[in-house]
Amino acid sequence: MRRVVRSLIRIIAAGLVGFGIIEIAFEFARHRANGTEINSWHFIAGALLMVGGIALFATSARLAKKLTVDFDE
Repeated sequence: MRRVVRSLIRIIAAGLVGFGIIEIAFEFARHRANGTEINSWHFIAGALLMVGGIALFATSARLAKKLTVDFDE
């Protein structure tokens, strides 16, 4: 059960990193296409998503162990 939970957490973490990259890429593309200023809040939001995903990925094993304590008995 622990492997399944760890895999699910890692899929969610990969999704967060992916959405962070997409957020930054779309903001950069909007800037290049329209010639407007870059909105720094989009970069901050993308960076927070990526950092959150990386942190979740790094702690996925410990988190899965804590979440599956009752199921492993």
